[in-house]
Amino acid sequence: MTSAGWSQDIRYGIRMLLKSPVTTAIAVLSLALGVGANTAIFSLIDAVLLKLLPVSNPQELVSLTDPGASGISMGTQDGVRSLLSHREYLAQRRNNQAFSDILAVQSQVLRQAAALDGPTEDIRTRLVSSNYFPALGVRAAVGRVFTEQDDRGPLSAPVAVISYTYWQRRFAGSQSVIGKMLRIRNATLNIVGVAEPRFHGETVGDAPEVWIPLSMEPATLPGRNWLEDDPKHPAEKVMWLHVIGRLKPGVTMAQAKASVNLAHKQVVAEEFSAMPPGDGIFKQSIDLHPAASGVSSLRGDFAEPLYVLMGIVALVLLIACANVANLLAARAAARAKEIGVRLALGANRARITRQLLVESLLLAFAGGALGILFAFEGVHLLITMAQSGSAPLDLDVAPDFRVLAFTTVVAVSTGIVFGLAPAWRASRIDVNFSLKETSRGATRGASRIQFGRVLVTAQIALSLTLLIGAGWFVQTLRNLQSVDLGYSKDHIVMARIDASAAGYAGPRLAALYRELSGRLSTTAGVRAVTYSENGLFSGSESADQIEVEGFRPKKEGDGDARFDYVGPNFFSTLSIPLLLGREINDRDGEGSPRICVVNESFAKFYFGDAGPIGKHVKDLFPDTQVSLEIVGVVRDSRDHNLRGVIPRRFFVPLFRPMGDELSSFLNYSIRTAADPRTMVKTIQDTVRGVNPLIPVSNVFTLDELVGRRLRQETLIAQLSAAFGMLALILAAIGLYGVLSYSVAQRTGEIGIRMALGAGRPAILTMVLRETSFLITIGLAIGVPAAVLSGRLIKSRLYGLEPSDPLTLAAAAIGLTLVALFSGWLPARRASRVDPMNSLRAE
Repeated sequence: MTSAGWSQDIRYGIRMLLKSPVTTAIAVLSLALGVGANTAIFSLIDAVLLKLLPVSNPQELVSLTDPGASGISMGTQDGVRSLLSHREYLAQRRNNQAFSDILAVQSQVLRQAAALDGPTEDIRTRLVSSNYFPALGVRAAVGRVFTEQDDRGPLSAPVAVISYTYWQRRFAGSQSVIGKMLRIRNATLNIVGVAEPRFHGETVGDAPEVWIPLSMEPATLPGRNWLEDDPKHPAEKVMWLHVIGRLKPGVTMAQAKASVNLAHKQVVAEEFSAMPPGDGIFKQSIDLHPAASGVSSLRGDFAEPLYVLMGIVALVLLIACANVANLLAARAAARAKEIGVRLALGANRARITRQLLVESLLLAFAGGALGILFAFEGVHLLITMAQSGSAPLDLDVAPDFRVLAFTTVVAVSTGIVFGLAPAWRASRIDVNFSLKETSRGATRGASRIQFGRVLVTAQIALSLTLLIGAGWFVQTLRNLQSVDLGYSKDHIVMARIDASAAGYAGPRLAALYRELSGRLSTTAGVRAVTYSENGLFSGSESADQIEVEGFRPKKEGDGDARFDYVGPNFFSTLSIPLLLGREINDRDGEGSPRICVVNESFAKFYFGDAGPIGKHVKDLFPDTQVSLEIVGVVRDSRDHNLRGVIPRRFFVPLFRPMGDELSSFLNYSIRTAADPRTMVKTIQDTVRGVNPLIPVSNVFTLDELVGRRLRQETLIAQLSAAFGMLALILAAIGLYGVLSYSVAQRTGEIGIRMALGAGRPAILTMVLRETSFLITIGLAIGVPAAVLSGRLIKSRLYGLEPSDPLTLAAAAIGLTLVALFSGWLPARRASRVDPMNSLRAE
């Protein structure tokens, strides 16, 4: 067919759509909602999982560390390494055979107080190796980036590069920013450049505002030195870096992995030369991961939820397509005489089918265009819902070719899907019949009604599946929110203290912790104060290999246990019940016997029904091989996760640690009498009153911290409920449309029935009987389909099964009520038909 023919079809299709503005508007809006929801979810999937880093040849990048890891870990780590120490990074650079360059970057962005031409402000910083920008192929928009000459050793590179976004927001794009001095803790940094506009760092969703060379770590994070490891004290080894390499031409991942692990084994052999050759420490290895899309902990958090939501919005789009198919079938019915005339004048059926398909595609493209606008707003709403508390989620959601291609494919596919069947059916009409019939019944109404019934039944089944799924996710969220933690989480504020940043070390730490505890305890609105190293839902965790008196391990992992250092009266302050013995108190300090308290899971696993009091636990870590006497057993409590089995855990007095020194990190648990949200600033001010150099930005209510653990479940529950309601509305509209058309087609029949004596209740019952039949068939299909699909997401559910009768019944009843209301409206209209007028019309 010529382009002129297509042009004619398009112009004619536009005119026909404009002749029915209400029908066209409903169809376009239905499609826009479906396409927009799909595009918004796909845009987020693209930003989190697919989009390549805006760097030179990103496909050459390989991560030597776990792309989903962040934070720090101390001591040793057997098995596959998630992060590397600075010494290990330097060893990889020295022994590199597979990469053209290797860079290192701090595995988390830190929010730090900085002074720059005015009052102190919080900025997001990240430490990177001096070759960071050259290795990635990132240039400066203004000034310059770091070079190898900047870094000649510790504290030798007092320079900084700022992000383009920060430059625009803070300095309004002024080039005078070059040369300004930025003070962070003990470092005064000269701003030498601004990064390229599209470069937000290598970590998706965690963009810094300022990059600083690694050599400045002791000054920007005073009180520690992570640039050096002491082989004699492996417990002090800090693993905190992501390491990324750029493959040399022709080098495969397998070759690079072999080279990297050879270099790593040499480092391990040097670090732990005093350890027995068969020790598990020597089983460390490094795995390689493609890094073209960067690294990100978001992928572990949101990959599965996003794919679940993608399946949900795909079903919403199918329901929208069914609605539009019904609308188009009704339009085709109304145009039956026109189509019959065209066929009688010589138009072939393929030509008619093509014309109607063109109109469908026009609707699809209009819906797709409007859907993109909806998606722009929707994706920002999704990001707002996904981020936790005050932590921003920095994602590049600007549409790229993948998003535009996805939307185009969805629009074209839906145009064909919802338009093909009505177009084919319309082209198959009987010409003689259509020319004889009046416009109302031109296309064999019974056939059209039957087609609509099939679509509506499918809509009901799909909508029920979505409603049941939404019920599962909402109930899962509620179950997790009501999980018994083993203590009350109400009125608790958590404050994480980094004493080393203010220069505290050695004996001064104990004095500081006691002083802070005393100050906080006497603060107005505070009922009680306790503390521990790892805290409650604060992210940090400790574990060790142990030997337990009288227990013989049966399999690998039997000697693994979690532990925490806690302050005096930790359990009674949090109201964690003591089951046996005593808890840790003020007498358990320096010079006292080494003791520990264990939880129920620990006691049952290692001692069964025997009494654990008086038994001994030996820690096997090289630096802390001490024996601890068990003096108490406490009830199991949840302090890190809401799901899964509570791990075996033992608790050690904070002031009688297994090692030589106290930890410089401490988490205070503060139980308040007032609303904990109003106490955050008061607590921060109290800590600053002891020493203004102690950073206290990590102060949150326990409810907030628990909520962060539920952000996946919250996102899925909220969106699945919203999309389920949207699907229900679309299905109700579809049912209303089919029944309204059915009533219109049967006006004559209804008039005859009423003329013969049928009352309005009988007519109402007749139409509602048809409604009930469609609902019953939809339920019969939807319930088994939902239960079967529930097996795919069973791992995401908590506290219920896919066959949960309460959820199934609630969804079925809700859908039935809405559907019956949709059927009642046309039934009511049918019962009010004037028999004389209807017979006269016939």
